[in-house]
Amino acid sequence: MARFVGRKVYGESKVSTCTFCGAAATAITDSGLVVCRHHKDQKLEEIKCTCGSWLEQRAGKFGPYFNCLNCGNVNFNKAMEMKAVMPKSSSVATTPRQVSSYKTTSKKEETFEERERRLAPKKEITITSDDVQYFD
Repeated sequence: MARFVGRKVYGESKVSTCTFCGAAATAITDSGLVVCRHHKDQKLEEIKCTCGSWLEQRAGKFGPYFNCLNCGNVNFNKAMEMKAVMPKSSSVATTPRQVSSYKTTSKKEETFEERERRLAPKKEITITSDDVQYFD
């Protein structure tokens, strides 16, 4: 036979734990994470989604969650599992805000004509409804 544990009281059914250490959570950070008093000023590191893009942390009515540009909204617990699977070799220098997607292969020298064309004032063209060649 199972032993009766006791009656449920309003507010006692859910125990929040700290995101960083697992202790009882008593504070909420600016980003909406539930944490203990020791981790109140800490920020969660960047997490990559399984599709390869970076997750953006958000807080909503039902607590913190993440948003992926490709996959949409991702549950907080699922994102924490992704973080555990993510390789440790990625450092702070590889965050999306510090890596530029623009890469230059080699700089070719600009000829005089190309420079003149680039620096010349732009010509303005006005098209009216009377111009038949533009409206087929």
